[in-house]
Amino acid sequence: MSVLSVIATVCGRTNVPVPTTVLGNTDTQIVQMLRLLEEEGNDLAQRGDWNALTYEATLTTLAAEDQGAITAIATNGFRTYKNGTFWDRTNKLPILGPLSDSEWQTRKAMTFTGPRYQFRFRGNHILVNPTPTAGYDWRFEYISKNWMLGIDGTTYKQYATLDTDTLLLQEELLIAGLRWRWKKEKGFDYAEDMTTYEFQVKDALARDGGKPTLQMDGGPHEARPGIFVLDRNWAL
Repeated sequence: MSVLSVIATVCGRTNVPVPTTVLGNTDTQIVQMLRLLEEEGNDLAQRGDWNALTYEATLTTLAAEDQGAITAIATNGFRTYKNGTFWDRTNKLPILGPLSDSEWQTRKAMTFTGPRYQFRFRGNHILVNPTPTAGYDWRFEYISKNWMLGIDGTTYKQYATLDTDTLLLQEELLIAGLRWRWKKEKGFDYAEDMTTYEFQVKDALARDGGKPTLQMDGGPHEARPGIFVLDRNWAL
């Protein structure tokens, strides 16, 4: 759904005249709806590691400790790093970290060499120790703060600029969130709507992106090289 369609839906449910446009509309109720939708979208985007807001960043290493600004590497509105996703694809090794302040200073006080790189974030830059060779292909995943997509299909946004901006988060949640926020601002009873919304968000987060199957017998059940014998219909 788009910015216009979500606001039109909520207006239709709250007895507010349904607008034909939102951006540039001077009706104070529609302006308020837009600002509340932006508030809802930004809050909801921070509630979890949404699959729709997860992206992969590519880092071509420099022969330097400082690999550059995180926003220049994770270019689609970097919000948070996804732990355990940083890998050196050239050498097929994990990049360990992020290190704490004290762990980083310990490494700086010692002399470390070898292929096992470790990193930290400081000043919104990625720092690596030991200094890597230039040209390695490193990748990691991150969560974006941009929960809207422009009609061109390439421009990601945190705040709406067009009625046609597409919402990347679940529209049912955005509609429910916008509705209780509007009721709250108007001084209406919103407690039941907010409670229902919170249950919907928790359920959506639990289902989002699928979850791995947990094995209680101590190991994954996956195909491995070996001899396979059918458990029935043996040819004797």
